[in-house]
Amino acid sequence: MALRKGSKVEGGYATITEDEGVNYREISEVMTEMGWAMNHSSARNYVLRAMAKFAAAYGQHMGCPPGDPMEMARSPQFQSFISDMLHRLEAQRRTP
Repeated sequence: MALRKGSKVEGGYATITEDEGVNYREISEVMTEMGWAMNHSSARNYVLRAMAKFAAAYGQHMGCPPGDPMEMARSPQFQSFISDMLHRLEAQRRTP
């Protein structure tokens, strides 16, 4: 579900990039170069669907009452949390 133009999720825009992050337009450009034709709105939808799966799994793991995982997936703080966790897992995997 797309946000209306100018809409803001609680806590900020989910497309703001900090540190080494990339925005949806950059993701779509890379995917297109790799042979997967994609525009920025498709990139956003794929990212949010993946984040919603993380949100649902996280909620279930933490024993949270069922809610709308897409709402959590849109949160820039949640996206940053998932990014941090994935970076930590990758660092652990590389450490002998």
